[in-house]
Amino acid sequence: MMTADAPLLSIRHLSKAFGPVQAVRDVTLEIQAGEVVGLVGDNAAGKSTFLSLLTGYNQKDSGEFLYKGHPVTVSSPRESRNRLKIEMVYQNLSLAPDLTVWQNMFLGEERRTLGIFNDRRNMVEAADRVLKELNARAGATDLVGTLSGGEQQLVAIGRALLFDRELIIMDEPTAAISVAKIVDVLRLIRHLKDRGKSVILVSHRLEDVLSVADRIVVFAHGSIKTIMRNQNLEVTDLINVMFERTKEATDGEAT
Repeated sequence: MMTADAPLLSIRHLSKAFGPVQAVRDVTLEIQAGEVVGLVGDNAAGKSTFLSLLTGYNQKDSGEFLYKGHPVTVSSPRESRNRLKIEMVYQNLSLAPDLTVWQNMFLGEERRTLGIFNDRRNMVEAADRVLKELNARAGATDLVGTLSGGEQQLVAIGRALLFDRELIIMDEPTAAISVAKIVDVLRLIRHLKDRGKSVILVSHRLEDVLSVADRIVVFAHGSIKTIMRNQNLEVTDLINVMFERTKEATDGEAT
C-alpha cells in the first residue's frame, strides 16, 4: 500500500565508487507517479552509473530506495523490476532479432500452463493487445529483426506495459531513429504519462527532453547539479547550466 502523499520512488543519499573513482555521490531524488523526468549531463557525468544502481546491475555503496514510502533492497535486475517496478529500455534495446515479438516481450518471464509448458496462445494474444494499444504496425508473431528501429522501440516499451511496470527508464530512445519516428516516441512518452506511468528520459537531444519532461535533472561529476522545473525553458538554458555558461559570458563571446 502506498503511504499517503509518498512519491513513487525516493532515492536518498545514493553513492557508488569504483576504486578511487567516485562515480555517484550523495544523490537524492524523488520521482512522482505520472511524472516525466529528463536526465541530462555531459559524458561521464554519472548518469549511466546512477541508472545501473536503479536497475540493480550495480550495487550502491550507501544510500536507500523507498518505493511508495517503504524501504526496499535492490540487489539484482529482477528485484528492480519486481520490487521497484522499473523497466529499462536501453539504447541498443537488448532485443533478440531472431526471436518473434512476443518471445522478446516475455523473455525470462514466460507464462506457463501446468507450470511446465509455455502458454503460447496467451502470450501472443497479450502481446498483440499491447502492440495495438501502442499503435504499432508490428504483430506479435513478426521477427524482431525485420522491424524498423522505431517499431523495435515499441516492442521494448511494450514489455514494460505487459508487466505493469510503473517507472520506465528510456536511454537515448531517439538517438538512432528517423525524425518521423522521434515524433512517435515522444508521443508514446506522453501516452505513458497519461496512463499514470513515470518515465525517466535520458537523452542528448535536449529539444526532445524539453518537449515532454515535467522536470529536468542535470548531472555533473556524479552528482545532481540542479533540478529545473520545465517552464519556459529553452535548449540554451540547459546548455548554460550543463556547461556552467552564464548569460554574461555568452554576451561577451558575442561581442
